[in-house]
Amino acid sequence: MTDVQQKTAGIAITSLVLGIVGLLTIWLCGIGVLCAIPAVICGHIGYARVKKSAGALAGDGLALAGLITGYISIGLLVTIIPIQMAIAIPAFMNARAKALEASCQNNLRMIEAARTQYALDHNGAAPAWAQLIGTKGYFQQPPVCKQGGVYSLPAKLDDKPSCSVHGPLRK
Repeated sequence: MTDVQQKTAGIAITSLVLGIVGLLTIWLCGIGVLCAIPAVICGHIGYARVKKSAGALAGDGLALAGLITGYISIGLLVTIIPIQMAIAIPAFMNARAKALEASCQNNLRMIEAARTQYALDHNGAAPAWAQLIGTKGYFQQPPVCKQGGVYSLPAKLDDKPSCSVHGPLRK
């Protein structure tokens, strides 16, 4: 009795490797789909080649495992990516809103510093916008709120400047 070792279909091994890599990388924003789809294709081709070889090739189990892992990766992609997007999009929007508000607060701090400097230069007088802006003023151009707010200067130096969108300067 002779032991004849069957040759394993390389495409079946490829399918399994791609399926495993697809499963491991599916969590990275769907990058695993780049391996999952080829895993399914190679799995089908490999499984068919092994069956048609009439025992000359081995690897039908490897091809089947590649098919299963590829399909699982695709299934996870369909469920996980929308969940990741549902979490990420509001977080990005919130971060954007906070950044715009922080920018506005920085503008209000600059306005407050210019008002304070003007008061020191002019015996405690509260400035109007015309006195703060221009070539001899404290700003070349007036600060602009990135959300379209309008900055207002209070009449008294003790009060804080404010934005029509983000409210008064906070310390």
